[in-house]
Amino acid sequence: MKQSKNLVVNYIPKSAIEKTLKSNLHPYIKAMKIKGSLNLELSMFFTLRNLLFYILEDQPLEIKNYANLKLFIKKVLNEFYSFQSEGFVNQRNLECNRIFNVFRSFYPRYSEIFKVDKPSLVTWGYELEHFHNLIILVLLFEIELYQTNNAVLEVEVEEEEEEEGGGDFKIEERDFLKQDRAELNSLLSGGIRLSLSKNRLLVTDRIYVGFDTEYKTVDSTTNKLLCYTTSTLTESFIKIRDGNVDFSLKDGINYFPQTSSLISAGVFLVRSLRGKKDFELEELKNILEEDTSLTCLKLNNQDLLYKRCSKKVSSIKSIKSTFFDVRENASKYSFKSLLDETLVNHNQPIFLDELRQLGFNPTLKRECFLTAHFTTADVSLFSDFEEIKDKFTVLNKSFLTLDRTISYKK
Repeated sequence: MKQSKNLVVNYIPKSAIEKTLKSNLHPYIKAMKIKGSLNLELSMFFTLRNLLFYILEDQPLEIKNYANLKLFIKKVLNEFYSFQSEGFVNQRNLECNRIFNVFRSFYPRYSEIFKVDKPSLVTWGYELEHFHNLIILVLLFEIELYQTNNAVLEVEVEEEEEEEGGGDFKIEERDFLKQDRAELNSLLSGGIRLSLSKNRLLVTDRIYVGFDTEYKTVDSTTNKLLCYTTSTLTESFIKIRDGNVDFSLKDGINYFPQTSSLISAGVFLVRSLRGKKDFELEELKNILEEDTSLTCLKLNNQDLLYKRCSKKVSSIKSIKSTFFDVRENASKYSFKSLLDETLVNHNQPIFLDELRQLGFNPTLKRECFLTAHFTTADVSLFSDFEEIKDKFTVLNKSFLTLDRTISYKK
């Protein structure tokens, strides 16, 4: 690569970019076109992918087995992190990095990105961090694409000889791919890593439980618990979380990087190959919109919340009242038993089966809201009060947990 002391003369040749754009006929992007989702961002993502092969003088079709895939990932990372061989980062060894020069070719405004004064050090550091995320997404896409298109095989691995035994053993490629995927995931910024893994479809079961105790005053300091009653109202919701990618770094920067559209395309492709059903979620929205028994709320973060509104579905709206006689055993009145009755023995949300029949596997979240009109008495009479009292806040002589969430497991 020709270079002077302060400037790299040639970035990625313009002809190479034009060539890979014209020859961008990957079968997966053809499938996107059929579904109406082919756009410039996806095309440019595959252009970037092809340029990595161009730089390393490889061909995408040559990745026919796990060894080829592993070698390609290793070559990209070695080339990308070549500046680390000197133990520090400076202008010259970054300018000589061929993969970083792809960024400078794609975004001409950053042709002088390695000069501290223009643009600012903070800005180009932020931009290069996200270009780094983009390269890792390309490698994750290669792993997902390989696993989708190839049968999982057993790979023979050489084990170091020991005094007794040793030799070769076989392990499934799936285990190696899982390890490679985890290593690449760890290199991503936290927000993008979360965007790759999150389940966008949730079913929330909200259970509202009012409870009340009845007791007999034995003397000035002692009460005898007689019974307690509960009244339960249950509502179920479908939430479809927004598919936008979280670009924030550790300091919570909210503005979009130059590479935001390409990163979004990469996240979309990787999620699609991982079976996250983003395509199908768009179709599900149309189905839910046409259901006259549902009402849709758009939340501030662009999430969609669907709720039953039809009076015909009485199982959602019905209030269930229960009486518990605890005269023989007052210990049955406890925080744990109250939740056992309302959560553990509660029926599955009606939405769960409906969505599973449509081929989705939503995350189930249960929220229980306990309310009492006289918490000083109702809560302090729990038989396990001593164990849980530190979970409550006291406000105006009432016990409450509005400022926190208590996790519960049976």
